Amino acid sequence: MDYFNIIQNYYTGNYTDCLKEVEKNANTDDNVLTYYKSMSQLALKKYTPGSSSSSLSKSFDEYATFLKNKDTSKLKSSIAVGSSNGFQLNLLAAALTIIGELTEALDLCVKGLDSITTEEDRTSNGYIELSLLAVQIALLKGDQTAATNIFYSIEQRLTLNNEAEIIQNLAEAYVKFAKNEDTSGLNFYYFEELAQTYPNWKTQLGLLNLHLQQGNIAEAQGIVDVLQSDYYQVEQTDSAETFKPHFIASKISLSAMQGLDNVETLKKELVSLDPEHPLIKNDKEVNIRFDELVAKFKN
Repeated sequence: MDYFNIIQNYYTGNYTDCLKEVEKNANTDDNVLTYYKSMSQLALKKYTPGSSSSSLSKSFDEYATFLKNKDTSKLKSSIAVGSSNGFQLNLLAAALTIIGELTEALDLCVKGLDSITTEEDRTSNGYIELSLLAVQIALLKGDQTAATNIFYSIEQRLTLNNEAEIIQNLAEAYVKFAKNEDTSGLNFYYFEELAQTYPNWKTQLGLLNLHLQQGNIAEAQGIVDVLQSDYYQVEQTDSAETFKPHFIASKISLSAMQGLDNVETLKKELVSLDPEHPLIKNDKEVNIRFDELVAKFKN
């Protein structure tokens, strides 16, 4: 089966279109379709539990429950390296990442990738998706070396087709972004081409963040203006809601670079949308360290 359009739509943030592509294969039940259907529904906050009796569907039901209660116990008891596929390991690792257990999450990903032995695992079963998540977690930990090593091991571990290369290219882009490599070269053109070919919230935010990284204030403001237009706010309503916290976070960075006085207002808006957003968490940690430093010198 050709999954190219499904995977391309998902990773460019076209979740509604991804679901439409999945629906074209409604009579087929396989793990790839289940994974991208469920992930798109979760992104749009439209997930319906109990839709299938498959093992992966049950794992998604547990993951959806976790997103509400932040309790990983059911996922941990039902998913393990050796008995679960890459898609299921992905869900457990993502859950661990959400609650801040980055080391455990990365270890799980690496053990899962190291367990690949069959050709089926090398070509499917969710291990290219697990590789991407491992890269993302390593970067969240600030371990660029681990992220780079995981990325370069993808071709050694897996047999890549056109669909898998979409994910591989995204992993490479994340690594280069974190390492500040090719910011005005190949990596910039990668995000620019995505934004031009698939003009939507996710691709525009990717390009916006690259402009912010380079200090291109005028270009970044231009993308903010585009995302605040009716085309994105009205015609892409679902995506606007899904990506709004990320958009506000980018606006905070841009406003700070512009020296505007609305940064605190934007932070309050972000807290109301996503109190666990990394920018908010980092801001709290900085404030705590500052207060500790002040208290130390007062004494």
